[in-house]
Amino acid sequence: MELRWHSGLAPPPASPPPADTAVKEGTVADLKEQTQSVLSRVGDATGNFHEIDRLDSVEKLPAPVSESVVSLVDRARERRLELGYEEALKEYGTEIQTADALSVVDQITRNIAFNNASAANSKLADFLKSNPQPIADSQKALWRYLTSAQLLCSRLEKEASVHLQRAQSLASAGKTSEAIQEYQEANRIFPTPATTEKIRQLSSSQSKPRKP
Repeated sequence: MELRWHSGLAPPPASPPPADTAVKEGTVADLKEQTQSVLSRVGDATGNFHEIDRLDSVEKLPAPVSESVVSLVDRARERRLELGYEEALKEYGTEIQTADALSVVDQITRNIAFNNASAANSKLADFLKSNPQPIADSQKALWRYLTSAQLLCSRLEKEASVHLQRAQSLASAGKTSEAIQEYQEANRIFPTPATTEKIRQLSSSQSKPRKP
């Protein structure tokens, strides 16, 4: 005789097979291990996340370290897609947050090395607004590093803005040489592609022969 569930009664909840549980635990352990490994490598490359006090002291991450960060970010993204955002945060919250933070380190060190401090500042501000505090104690040095970079960039951007305003006024008054000097000082303090382009444009116009 075929047995059927009574109408309105749900079958008892099925427990996950032992094999599935083991796979899940292994995946969690693997991601945790990879996260700690990459965190350590980035720490070594940044002087143990030494707080930043000068932009010219910042170097982009070595290529192998940068690649390890990208690999970790990709893996954390895969977990989010597999489990869904909420479940992934429950299972891998610390690892996902750490991967995102390390990705920011990779990006801002590259931005600063390529004289684009404005892009670094924007990236730092966005990340720290969404992640003002680390989840775990193991992340605190990383957060101090990011916070120091953001505070430095914000301060230098304000200092550079004074020179930018002077440069704009001088350029409007036709004092090209003085304007270039102010733009150069702004770019020394807080280098950006926009300021570099202004210097190029003014230098180009200055070198053009005047019509008689």
